[in-house]
Amino acid sequence: MTPRTRTTTAVDALTEAVRLRIEQRAAELATQGRRLELGDVEDLADRMLAALPTVHPLDQPLGPFYDTAGLVAWLGISRQALFDRVRRGTVLACRTADGHLVYPSLQFGRNGAVRPGVQDAVGAFSRRGVDGWSIGAWLTTPSEVFDGHSAVDYLVVHRSSPTAVSRVASAAVADAAQWAA
Repeated sequence: MTPRTRTTTAVDALTEAVRLRIEQRAAELATQGRRLELGDVEDLADRMLAALPTVHPLDQPLGPFYDTAGLVAWLGISRQALFDRVRRGTVLACRTADGHLVYPSLQFGRNGAVRPGVQDAVGAFSRRGVDGWSIGAWLTTPSEVFDGHSAVDYLVVHRSSPTAVSRVASAAVADAAQWAA
C-alpha cells in the first residue's frame, strides 16, 4: 500500500466515523424532539482539524508541530494554562523566527499527556534556560547513551518503562548541567 493510498484510506475511515457519529447524535436529539444544529460547517471543520498537527518546514526530525490554537483546542485547556505548562517546563515549546510558539507532536501521547521521560527531559533543560529547539534536538538526536537511539525513540522501544524513563531523565539532568556550565 502506498503512502497516498494509506492516507486516502485513513481519511475515508475518519470521514465515515465522523458521519456515523453525527447521524447518531442527530438521532439521539430527535428522540428528545430536538434538531442537530451544526452552525457554521466551515468553522466546525476548522475546529475539528485543529486537533491535527500542522505542517511546518522543520518537521524533520522534530515535527510535525501543533500551533498554540490547535494544541489548546486538542487539550481542551486555555492558552494561559498551556503557557503555564511551558513556563513550568512540562510542555516543550519552540519559538519560531516570527515569534510564534510551536509544540512538537512527538512529546504527546494519544490522550494529550506529555510522554513520561520526555517531560522529565524538558523540565531538566528548561530549568537550565535551554531553548526549545535545543531541547528538541537533544530529544531526537541518536546517542550512545540510548544504545544508538534518540531519547524519544529509546522511550518508544522500551515502552516508557520506568528504567527507560529514569535513564532518559538522568541523562537529561547530566547534559543540562554540563550545557549550563
